[in-house]
Amino acid sequence: MKIAIILIERTLPGIRELMEAVRKQFRAKVTRGMVDLGCTRSFRKSKNQYDAEFLLKELAGTIIGADKILYIFREDMFVPDLNFVFGLASGDVAIVSITRLDPRFYGKIEDLPKAAAIFRQRLIKEAIHEIGHSFKIPHCKNKKCVMVFSNSIADVDFKSAEFCNKCSRELDKKLEEKVILE
Repeated sequence: MKIAIILIERTLPGIRELMEAVRKQFRAKVTRGMVDLGCTRSFRKSKNQYDAEFLLKELAGTIIGADKILYIFREDMFVPDLNFVFGLASGDVAIVSITRLDPRFYGKIEDLPKAAAIFRQRLIKEAIHEIGHSFKIPHCKNKKCVMVFSNSIADVDFKSAEFCNKCSRELDKKLEEKVILE
């Protein structure tokens, strides 16, 4: 199993920590790369956000050689029925926006090292969540499970970066199926 984490246009503090967390959770080889987004038709001026579904379609297939691809995007995203999303997955491709995961989005920061640690934990949770969706694991009702739907940053902060027992068993089945198919 190979998972590629692709940064869109910029480096990211904590990328090694993210790669290690993804490697552990999915028992996968994790690589990283960077792409230049260039011209995108996914920006919606009326909302000052990017349409996550459209953006994901534009990005799909830009990187080959991995079983799953996670893009990390700095800009704010939405889907038609929601004001914003932390991330989105479709097929084997997922994207996470870091805009609302950054504590600075919510106001002035007094303790920068603490804010950086909070940001890294939020990013890990949402990355694992979206990669989980790429394995077709649905939202979970367990509020501590990484697969619970997060409607707010408080939801992200409350949940764990780990799969609950039920979702963990589901992931194990998906990973076993992948090995058998190879």
